[in-house]
Amino acid sequence: MLTIYKREMSSYFRSPIAYCIAGFFMVIVGLYFWIQNILSSSPLFSVTLSAIGMFLTFIIPIITMKLLADEKKNGTEVLLRTAPISMGQVVVGKYLAAFTVFLAMALLTTVFPIILLFLTEGGTNSAAGQDFGAYVGFILLGASYLAVTMFTSSFTESQTAAAVSGVVTLLVLYFMQSIGATLGGTFGGILKWFSPLARYSDFTVGSFNFASLIYYITFTMLFLYATVINLERKRWS
Repeated sequence: MLTIYKREMSSYFRSPIAYCIAGFFMVIVGLYFWIQNILSSSPLFSVTLSAIGMFLTFIIPIITMKLLADEKKNGTEVLLRTAPISMGQVVVGKYLAAFTVFLAMALLTTVFPIILLFLTEGGTNSAAGQDFGAYVGFILLGASYLAVTMFTSSFTESQTAAAVSGVVTLLVLYFMQSIGATLGGTFGGILKWFSPLARYSDFTVGSFNFASLIYYITFTMLFLYATVINLERKRWS
C-alpha cells in the first residue's frame, strides 16, 4: 500500500495537474475571502468555507479522475490485477494519495484566517473555534467526495468520463438536501439525512456533531469498499 501511495504522490507532483488544481482553488478561495470577509468586514472564515463547498463538486473529480483510468492508459492495469497485494490495499493507497493532495490544498487556505487574525481588533479572532469546526467539516466533506468519485471512476477507463461522472454524482449529492426539503415526507427526510452537505452545515455553524463525524467516516468507508468490490469483479471477470 505504501508503494502505491508513493507512486501516486509522485505522479501528482510530476505533472502540472496538482499545481493547476491548487492554484485554481486558491484563486476561488481568495475571491470569496475578499467578498465575504474583507468587503463585508466579517471575522468568520467559516462563511467562506461554507460558500466554496459547491466548488468541491468540480475540483474533487479532477483530483481522482486519473487514479484508476491511468492504469489502463499506462498499461499497468493488468499488473495491478495480478499483483500479490489485495485490491483493498491498492484502493486505499490511491485514496490516501488523493486525500493528501486535497488536505494540502485545505491547509494552504489557512493563510486567510491568519490574515483575519491580524486584521481583527486586538489581534484576536473570537470566531477561531467556529473556523476550526468549519475546517474539520470541510476536510470530512472532501474526504467523502473523494471516495464517491473514486467509486464512479472505477466504472470507466477514460479520465474525461471519470471526471464527468464524478461531477454529476456530486451535484446530485449537493442538491439532495434541497430536493429532500422540497419533497417533504418520509422520502424527503431520508434524502436530507443521507445528504453529506446537511452534515457539513453542522460544522460551519460551530457545532461539532459526533454523529456527523461517524456519518462521514462510515460514508467514506462504504464507497471505498464499493470501489474495491467493483474492481475485484473486474479482476476476476
